[in-house]
Amino acid sequence: MSASRNTALTAAWQDALAAEHEAVFGYTLLGPQLTGAAQQLAVACSNAHESLRDATEQAMWQAGLTPVSPRADYPGLYPVPDAASARRLAARLEQGCAAAWRFLYAQAASAPGPAATARRAEAQAALTASAVRATKWRLLIDPHDATTAFPGI
Repeated sequence: MSASRNTALTAAWQDALAAEHEAVFGYTLLGPQLTGAAQQLAVACSNAHESLRDATEQAMWQAGLTPVSPRADYPGLYPVPDAASARRLAARLEQGCAAAWRFLYAQAASAPGPAATARRAEAQAALTASAVRATKWRLLIDPHDATTAFPGI
């Protein structure tokens, strides 16, 4: 694998982890605004992002990389004053993660070797999971407009 391809693949992987950090942070902001089924969905999504973040960090350490750290704050996520804004933020977080994982998939698809193959598999699973979660949130926002033809784009 060329150094530039390896660098691009690594940068895309770090960007996907950064999106997971933002999602974990974002769900702590929106969760308190929700009740009932929406709050249960938020907890499930938050747990999924925490697990994926932790697994991604562990895989990076095992690959000899230093995972990107979370930022101290994400000002672009504020304010979240009510349930409607919380649902919109959740959909936005999922779309952001889907886009990051989709980009990693694209980088890995053009790189040879077992590491690229592993990244493709991880990215496809994460992209699919975020797309499904985003659809669930969009159903809560507007039941008539829940699908996205190409998630992550």
